[in-house]
Amino acid sequence: MRAYDEPDPRLLRLQAWMMASFRLGRWFGIEVRMFWAAAILMPLLIGWQFGPLAATERLLLTAISFAGLFGVVLLHEFGHALWARRYGIRTPLITLSPLGGLAHLGTEARGPRQELLISLAGPATHLVLLAVFWPLQKLLPWGTVEVSGWAYDPLGFTLAFLVALNQGLLLFNLLPFFPMDGGRALRAVLAMRMHPNRATMIATSIGIGGAIALVVWGIASSGMYATIRVLIGLSNLQACLRERVAARHVLVYGDGAADHREPWQSDPDAWRRGESPFGVEPRAELRDGARRAGRRRGPGLFARLLRRPERAARARREQAELDAEVDRVLERVQQVGMAGLSAKERKVLDRASRQRRGAG
Repeated sequence: MRAYDEPDPRLLRLQAWMMASFRLGRWFGIEVRMFWAAAILMPLLIGWQFGPLAATERLLLTAISFAGLFGVVLLHEFGHALWARRYGIRTPLITLSPLGGLAHLGTEARGPRQELLISLAGPATHLVLLAVFWPLQKLLPWGTVEVSGWAYDPLGFTLAFLVALNQGLLLFNLLPFFPMDGGRALRAVLAMRMHPNRATMIATSIGIGGAIALVVWGIASSGMYATIRVLIGLSNLQACLRERVAARHVLVYGDGAADHREPWQSDPDAWRRGESPFGVEPRAELRDGARRAGRRRGPGLFARLLRRPERAARARREQAELDAEVDRVLERVQQVGMAGLSAKERKVLDRASRQRRGAG
């Protein structure tokens, strides 16, 4: 008999199957993997949308739709990954799932401008593809290739599908709903005018509203895309809630080598007090103020005693940052296993393990 708190083994097997993936290849130094759930479920769902057709025609149209969908999604993720490489951000892995694709960036963007350009690089690939396929659709109209007994012109269907797909993905990804590309771009634009943690709170609030709207839209509609809308909405909601928790403890765009003269750069809670919005304090004024202040003596004993709570708060922030990194690495372990972790990710787990042994 199974204990009341013991998970159902069938549910565990289903979860393991949903998280299992296989390797498609390695391009530009980036490993590409696809979840088995996408490889099995998506062709079935796509083929069901065509209605009564001959088996050969249905099979060909399903293959065109499946390959076109994930080919375009893969190019979208490569847009993110290759633009991130311009800033020295490595992307070890891209995964393709029934909900789309994900470029697993090795590190986060170091500033709002980087995040803005990396976020928009994905949607920009759809503009490039539209510049190719839309003229071809005009040059080769529907009916250019006719197959006896078939309801669809395979060439016309392919071009129409790719044009509609790129248009849809372009508009959908630019919706200002975090963590989608439009939501990340919104966070970056806001962070250019205010504290990045405050910008995150605003962007995720809008993202939560958008996630709820997607779920309601999916429930109110029918068909394959209705289910996908619900799942994307729930996934976005979970991501927004995680990001809000992190923004309360860890500095967004944090960089240990940052200029600590500006409080927001070293204190993730500075946004609560309205200190130093991003880019508002001119560095020239800071330098002039430091020059007028002249050389200062080091803090006295009383000042050092007062700083003890600050050191304790800094230790708590560092611990929260380490916990967030460990959670991210553990999610990666579920996706690619221990063998797929980078050296940096292994160091995170090793540092957390040493800390626990020391605490024990």
